[in-house]
Amino acid sequence: MSASKVDGRQQRSERSRQQIIDAMIQLMNKGIYIPTAQQVANEADISIRTVFRLFSEMDKLFLEIDEVLRPSYESYFDAQDTSGSLEDRIMRAVEARVSCYLEIRALFVATRSLLWRSEILTETYQNNQKRLRQNLINMLPELKAVKAETLETVDAVTSFEFLERLQLNQGLCEKACRRLVYNLVLDLLTP
Repeated sequence: MSASKVDGRQQRSERSRQQIIDAMIQLMNKGIYIPTAQQVANEADISIRTVFRLFSEMDKLFLEIDEVLRPSYESYFDAQDTSGSLEDRIMRAVEARVSCYLEIRALFVATRSLLWRSEILTETYQNNQKRLRQNLINMLPELKAVKAETLETVDAVTSFEFLERLQLNQGLCEKACRRLVYNLVLDLLTP
């Protein structure tokens, strides 16, 4: 078999892989958080056989999507400015959390929906939670000196779960969510 045939097959395979990932993200953004392989194939305009050939399990597809989106959502936390007043750092931490949540909300909801049945996604989710918590401590080193319940409360009120509750369950707009979370953290960390 010639190198060009192998190269062509590999290129088609990579194109199909990207079509599947893009289709899955589009479906999640439409509110279909746990799409079937057939729905993904239809959205990608490829055969279901191709979906299963490239992703033998849907968990693997979710993991690949996480890998694709990770640089985007980690950018909110990687290069955070840790200087300035407590108020400034709280504002930057809250801004990063809310902005990231809004960007990856569909992936977050989809992942949360599947935790009950997937050890791989549960492990990835828990690792992401640990990274978010460590970022919070890096941004707000004052958390190292507070009572354990204060740290837990700050972590909880800056969590994606809390933001989701504020937006979906309580109907708060993005601006109100940012202000509320900022004020809660400020109240918890200032005498």
